[in-house]
Amino acid sequence: MSFASWRSMLGAAFVFGAIGAGPAFAQAPYPNQRVLMYIGFAAGGYADSVARVIGARLGERLGQTFQAQNLEGGGGIRAARQVTIAPPDGYTLLVTTTSLAINETYVPGRGYTVDRLAAVAMPVSAPESMTANNASGIKTIADMVAMAKAGKVYLGTPGIGSSSHIAAEFFFKTLAKAEVKLIPFQGGSPATLGLIAGDINVMAATASGGPVRNVASGDITGIGVETRERTSILPNVPTFAESGYPGFEASAWVGFFAPAGTPTAVLDKLNREINAVVQEDETKERLKALSADIFIRDRVSTQSFLAGEIANWSKMVEAVGISQ
Repeated sequence: MSFASWRSMLGAAFVFGAIGAGPAFAQAPYPNQRVLMYIGFAAGGYADSVARVIGARLGERLGQTFQAQNLEGGGGIRAARQVTIAPPDGYTLLVTTTSLAINETYVPGRGYTVDRLAAVAMPVSAPESMTANNASGIKTIADMVAMAKAGKVYLGTPGIGSSSHIAAEFFFKTLAKAEVKLIPFQGGSPATLGLIAGDINVMAATASGGPVRNVASGDITGIGVETRERTSILPNVPTFAESGYPGFEASAWVGFFAPAGTPTAVLDKLNREINAVVQEDETKERLKALSADIFIRDRVSTQSFLAGEIANWSKMVEAVGISQ
């Protein structure tokens, strides 16, 4: 065989080898195309607003569109199920809330388990809280418990199965040992209006939006927040721990998740970028307007926090004795 023929064969072999090694040989850095974020709740809600604020800045920082797609239904179940069957490449993300942890126990037949998702970041949270009608005479948690034991608490919630409802029922049934008359509303805004009007005298709701504004304006009375320490959202409202119920904690967080099996390098990059975004001054202000506290966690801490949340909500759901 001539030298020219040998050279031709070697050249062909080199080209074939380079093509066969394609992705490993010259893979473009992540992300190199649009990233789709499935949001498990309606447009304009808490999760949706947080997703769009953070997603817009991620797109600017990383040079690709982070497209929000609302896929509501089943308390976040529909969107979570969709992401668990997506390719684990970092181009499909789930943005959801505390419902992900609650549904592990509350909805046994949801069609997936949380181990089919990889936790990316859980950067914002708002505490669960209880507030009272100004004319009710309830000014403290002790007042509320005394009235509950006298059978005089009409408790409004944003709906059956919500984090606010589950946490409140757990408190009264397990910790306060008192019965209340439960009145579920179709969302937090109707419940707040009912509280102001006096249709209920206590409301359990996430400390965000309307409840925060109405406590600040004096339209309703802040009784307690369900966090370990006081929150910047309602700095003058005491924690339940301060009032004699240590360990009672519940919050409504928003988190970003990817399909299990997504490359670690991609997950770590998303975690770093999300943490960077929420520490920017402009983003902080926009999240503050949503009544969101900011938390910076690496991926290991994020996964550990999620595991703790699943255990905490499982305890509360089982104690309350509800499921779908």
